Amino acid sequence: MNATIEKNQIPVVPTVRMDDGSHWLTIDIPNGWDDVKKLTKKVLSFEGRRYTFSAWNSDTLRCYFRENNSIAKIS
Repeated sequence: MNATIEKNQIPVVPTVRMDDGSHWLTIDIPNGWDDVKKLTKKVLSFEGRRYTFSAWNSDTLRCYFRENNSIAKIS
């Protein structure tokens, strides 16, 4: 039996909608800042929403992305 690695996909943990109506994603980062910096300029799509990098916690090795609707597409 074989498995295929999905291209450009990472596991995320969605948070409950916050009091201000925003949505967040949490991503576990195994190797610290070296992995986080690869994601800081990326836009993540999850369940029809777009998210951009917001913060990272070096103690828990997690980074956080907040829903962002102010995104332009390069043509």
